[in-house]
Amino acid sequence: MNKYTVETIRSKAEYITGRNFWYAGELRFADGPSGLRVQKGGGDSLGLKDSLPATSFPAHSALANSFNRSLAYGVGKRIGEEAAASGVDILLAPAINIKRSPYNGRNFEYFSEDNYLTGELGSAYVDGVQSTGVGACVKHFAVNNRETARGVSDSVVSDRCLYELYLSAFEKIVEKSSPAAVMTSYNKLNGVYCNESAELIGGLLRGRWGFDGIVVSDWGGTYDRVASVKAGADVEMPACPLSTEVLVHAFEKGEISGEEIEACEARLKRASARHKPEAKPYNAEEHSRFAYEAACECAVLLKNDGVLPLREGARVAVFGEAAKDAPIQGGGSSHVHQGGDLGVLKYLKRNFLVTGFVGGYKKLSSKARRLAAEADAVIVCLAAYKGDTEGEDKRTLSLSEEQLKLVSSLKNRGKKVICLLSGGGAIDVSWDVDVNALLYLGLSGEGAPEAAADILSGKVNPSGKLAETFFNSPEELPSTAYFNVNDYYTVYSECCAVGYRYYLSAGIPAKYPFGFGLSYTEFSFSEPIVNLKGVTLTVANVGKRDGAEVVQIYVAFPSAANVISPVLAGFEKVFLKSGESRQVTLPFDEKTFTVYDPSSGERTVVGGSYTVYVAKSSQNFLSAVRLDIEGPSEGVAADVPPERQPTMPEIKRTAKGRVIAELTTPFGELVNSRALLVRLFVRATLFFKRNSPMQIGTLRHAPVKTVAQFAAFDSLRTEGFVNILNGRYFKGLRLFLKGGNASKRK
Repeated sequence: MNKYTVETIRSKAEYITGRNFWYAGELRFADGPSGLRVQKGGGDSLGLKDSLPATSFPAHSALANSFNRSLAYGVGKRIGEEAAASGVDILLAPAINIKRSPYNGRNFEYFSEDNYLTGELGSAYVDGVQSTGVGACVKHFAVNNRETARGVSDSVVSDRCLYELYLSAFEKIVEKSSPAAVMTSYNKLNGVYCNESAELIGGLLRGRWGFDGIVVSDWGGTYDRVASVKAGADVEMPACPLSTEVLVHAFEKGEISGEEIEACEARLKRASARHKPEAKPYNAEEHSRFAYEAACECAVLLKNDGVLPLREGARVAVFGEAAKDAPIQGGGSSHVHQGGDLGVLKYLKRNFLVTGFVGGYKKLSSKARRLAAEADAVIVCLAAYKGDTEGEDKRTLSLSEEQLKLVSSLKNRGKKVICLLSGGGAIDVSWDVDVNALLYLGLSGEGAPEAAADILSGKVNPSGKLAETFFNSPEELPSTAYFNVNDYYTVYSECCAVGYRYYLSAGIPAKYPFGFGLSYTEFSFSEPIVNLKGVTLTVANVGKRDGAEVVQIYVAFPSAANVISPVLAGFEKVFLKSGESRQVTLPFDEKTFTVYDPSSGERTVVGGSYTVYVAKSSQNFLSAVRLDIEGPSEGVAADVPPERQPTMPEIKRTAKGRVIAELTTPFGELVNSRALLVRLFVRATLFFKRNSPMQIGTLRHAPVKTVAQFAAFDSLRTEGFVNILNGRYFKGLRLFLKGGNASKRK
């Protein structure tokens, strides 16, 4: 006798679909990577409103600049404590996608262009979160490197590039830290939606990597629920009455088995039992202070001709609106509701004699010129105000024209010009020739303003290093030629030539290289001892100030490996008092000397002569040691641009080219619907959402099915909705009115 009946299947199908916007099974989810974002009640349709106050920590892009595993652990731990106190079971973080292009609007949420750094810091962050009993959900799996059209785009990637660059951080975190959950991305990967990929979820994540947590869809990122369950995607979020009915009907028709549905249910129940953290209060004051300490480590001093640090009490004139209201975080689902003064001005007044402040970016007035003349130094605060947001990619990597004119005007005042720069990633800083010092703050959370003032005064010695390359021109980056050329696909023709790998392979000096950052003191490295286990050397602070240095290890592979190298293979942040020295050992891991062999589908060791470099950045190698590795010497095939053809959505049209709506039709395509009222409705909706990048970016390319899901339509209402979109208004309205909640299902 079959133990599965329609009613038992319905119950199981309901269980593995979100109960509302934030709950599934017995689990409560919440954003996000740089601070807790918990909403009142069940949450709104896009999860963006009414979040409760929380500590704003550095965004991942800034946190990575610390090159500090213990700091990443500490941030994760404190966000986990706040999550537990709010009754949250699963934190939707960390976000670990690779920064393929600086135009990606969501880069501020991601750690780095480098997979090793991303994996190490991501693992430490997960360990910190899960030390509190809260589960971490690693996202977005996988190869989600653009925001434009993310719901329909196909990432077309070669096998070697996929495994060596874009998947390896996921692999490390899963194997090393056992996260509670993995969230699939919206996009397709080589023609298959990630949430429906049996190869990605069942074969790789659960099979080869041994993942035993739950796989969760991104919100609205399930397009075919039957295919996703068969692939092993356990939970669809948010609530979707339609999907429950789809699974029941598929079971009745023999398209899916009860065992497949029950497997998802069992994993969700197991996760619900594992992650029930104790709800206890946390020390909000300590969290805020830790956010400041984190911001201090995340700031990167890019340029300093000796003007910094300023003496305490120096007379300074301050320019730029960012001095009063600089961005400290990006927009979208990771945005933290944090109150208080976000400007550096009040902290500058604590350390220096501020002779005056001019907020505008227009041509200097007579008052502004007088203030500059009376000051010992000029501080100009600049910010990349637009583009660091979910749902939309950047249209420019330059600062506003007004800010650039301000910098140009100040250089002619005969004073030292110090720039504080805020932003979520690599931008055009070619204007730095007009400043004497440049301190890059990134998006470092609520502690950034105080940290910036204390670094300028020398109370804090900057120790951040760039986790992404600052380019000379965005046009020189190979990914630029392929980025957002087409809404429906991206071909990764540059393969692994991303970030510092590209600059090393092309022999081009970067504007500011990966791993670069200045200090107020000097460090020396001894000659390293290198063996198969790792690198040992002594680091000494030979300057006059206490400070921290990041020891970086890069490995160059033999030619038979056909790898763009050297690549980062180790790092350690070392804090030393003036005159202090310390021996440090940086171990290699089991994958350091391996490459992915497409012919076998496995990692393999290529025998030959490797070179191990000790470095202060990706373009500042201090010593090189040869290391011979035993293994097959025949090598592996070189990585080549992908041969797969990108997929395009099947959009049905009438003979006159009008779009016929189906569940898979992107909502934005309905501006060409065959129904006039629908065309007007869609145009009006997109127009009124134009000032909300996340909402319009999501809505424009969301399938009709996702729109129905966010509206909580059941099958009858969904069918009616599709009929209305196709101009069959009366039939559609009749079906729509018959439908409704779960009690209306058949």
